[in-house]
Amino acid sequence: MRGTVKWFSQKRGYGFIVGQDDIEYHVSVRDVSGVTLPANGDTVEFEVTQGKRASRATRVTVIQRAASAAQPARATDDRVVCAACQKRMVPRMITYRGEPKKSVCPFCGTTYRKFGCFLATAVYGDYDAPKVRLLRDFRDHVLNRSSAARAMVQLYYRTSPPIADFLRAHPGSAAAVRLALNVLIRFITFIDGKARWIGANRRNDGQ
Repeated sequence: MRGTVKWFSQKRGYGFIVGQDDIEYHVSVRDVSGVTLPANGDTVEFEVTQGKRASRATRVTVIQRAASAAQPARATDDRVVCAACQKRMVPRMITYRGEPKKSVCPFCGTTYRKFGCFLATAVYGDYDAPKVRLLRDFRDHVLNRSSAARAMVQLYYRTSPPIADFLRAHPGSAAAVRLALNVLIRFITFIDGKARWIGANRRNDGQ
């Protein structure tokens, strides 16, 4: 099948392709054939593989660069330096059940970045922050039980990365989102009962 790259991040190692059937397919850097990584607007050929939750693009080959990419421009290097082996590399995406979990160095396997709740990680500043873990737990044990909620989660993963980058660059906006997430977390605590540490903090505040 042929399609057009809607969005692809070499830094994150994944993106989305709109096929001739007008369906969006998730693509990981590990599914790209050859040495040329796709860029926004490129025309590609790919095969469709049915994942556990959604179809994804595999054996992706760039057959025509977008007009802007084909024009001469100053050389750029989107690679990053691995903290462990010090080699310049494009991180490889690791997924689980169709969801991005982390990116790793293709040379030594060291984790470059962990993924989870993009917005929560951005506003709380740590992938392993207790509130971020609570939101991931709510996603895994509550939202993923419903097909409609799973579709919402997939939509969230498609749209939230650029928003998360914006929040990291704008602390004021991040603070507003953090307040909203705090309300959501209190609601989750009430209906799910999985965040005992929040309940303990409430009791301590009432003393």
